[in-house]
Amino acid sequence: MTNLLKNLATTEVLGINRRNQDYLRPLNSPSAKKIADSKLLTKRILRRSNIQTPELFKVIRTEKQLKYVDWSSLPKSFVIKPNQGSRGRGILIVYGKKKGSEQAWIQSNNQIVRIKDFESHIMQIFEGRFSLGSRRDIALIEERLKTDKLLKKYSYKGVPDIRIIVYNSIPLMAMTRLPTKESNGKANLHAGAICVGIDIGSGITINGIHLKSKSLLSDTYEPIEMTYDQKINLPIKGIEIPNWDEILEIAVKCQRESGLGYAGVDIAIDRDKGPMVFELNARPGLGIQVTNNAGLRFRLERVAGIKVKNTKHAVRIAKNLFGGSVSEEIELLSGRQIANLVEKITLFEKGKYKVKRKRKKLKQGTLLVKGLLDTGLLTSRIDRDTAAKLGFIDAIKSFNSYEIPKVFNSFEEAQAYIDKMDNTISKHEDIVRLAKITEEGKIRVRPVISVNLLIKGIHKNIEVIISTRKELIYPILIGRRELKDFLIDASKTFTR
Repeated sequence: MTNLLKNLATTEVLGINRRNQDYLRPLNSPSAKKIADSKLLTKRILRRSNIQTPELFKVIRTEKQLKYVDWSSLPKSFVIKPNQGSRGRGILIVYGKKKGSEQAWIQSNNQIVRIKDFESHIMQIFEGRFSLGSRRDIALIEERLKTDKLLKKYSYKGVPDIRIIVYNSIPLMAMTRLPTKESNGKANLHAGAICVGIDIGSGITINGIHLKSKSLLSDTYEPIEMTYDQKINLPIKGIEIPNWDEILEIAVKCQRESGLGYAGVDIAIDRDKGPMVFELNARPGLGIQVTNNAGLRFRLERVAGIKVKNTKHAVRIAKNLFGGSVSEEIELLSGRQIANLVEKITLFEKGKYKVKRKRKKLKQGTLLVKGLLDTGLLTSRIDRDTAAKLGFIDAIKSFNSYEIPKVFNSFEEAQAYIDKMDNTISKHEDIVRLAKITEEGKIRVRPVISVNLLIKGIHKNIEVIISTRKELIYPILIGRRELKDFLIDASKTFTR
């Protein structure tokens, strides 16, 4: 395919003939391909399962309908696209109306377009100028998404999208496509966009490529490390894609709902609405292997025959099998350390954390434990025995001296109790406040203490809820309030 894959064994790389013979033909039925090839059908199928797609304003099927379109009824910005378009062709993006004019709009390149231009473009769509097999087509007018704040600075005007290859309900490989001035704000590799591989485990970008020529027949790529047509060019490695787990779950659901056995799912992140599916692809290209520097064939063979229980199970399999491509270089670019799900944590006994001559005392008054970095929790938790070893036994006894209900019927009831008793119980010097939690499937009220600790050399003073050892897998669970300094590598498995 390209010399950028020269370091990979040929048994790892998926070629176009094997893709067509072993995966597309036997796995993608005519009915499934019909859904994927039609943006209109895709919207209908996905919305039945509450999967978000861009809002559809109008469907124009005939020249007669085109004559009666009320252009003034549309929002100031919108997108016109062919229903069966391929490779981003035929997409006309309108960014707003020209000031002082109700009959003139502005494109990404600041070119002015008028109603006659819209009509001419839609006539070309009718003729099949942009469609698969040059088949007669219909035109869709839909909402223009607003770019997510994080990704906006890496893109020229258009909305980046994320392509995920899914097979056997398991996400295999992912990349994001960043619009450029060359691509006129379109997130399409063959139009001139930048493609950046994404580590499945963490959702962090790794390698970037750019097509040397915009020819539809070209398949020659070159590596790229920075955006190149922005006011300020930025490194494209180390970007943490927002809503990563949700995006993977949406991709899995899309494959199932469409009936495609081998699918490419294109998802964009709207600033206000979150992840939205742009389209499904029944014949996804193979350039994704280049930007990930990894072969699809190896991954396809790895997951063949795996029985997937549900969507979350599928995502967990993908992360465990194919995550872990993030390098130290990317760690530096992101400005945060990469941490595993389970890390060694040094806990300091109450009042024993001191810094002397810029060297931390770690021998006396410390406890070394394994802790779980749990993004599912907001506030960290520590088991009762560990808290006692750190010198909080008196706080535990003080809390237990009150006749606190063992179980509450609702969070509202637990909060009402906290509002009534917090000031009284928190009079103890080591009890910061009370918190309501779900423990062993029941709603309880527990004390919160302040603990000093070290994770990967970073000192933190954090609030932790004292819980029972039976409830916790590890002596301490670190919640997401304390994880802003880290990128979590979910690909590393752990044992109980």
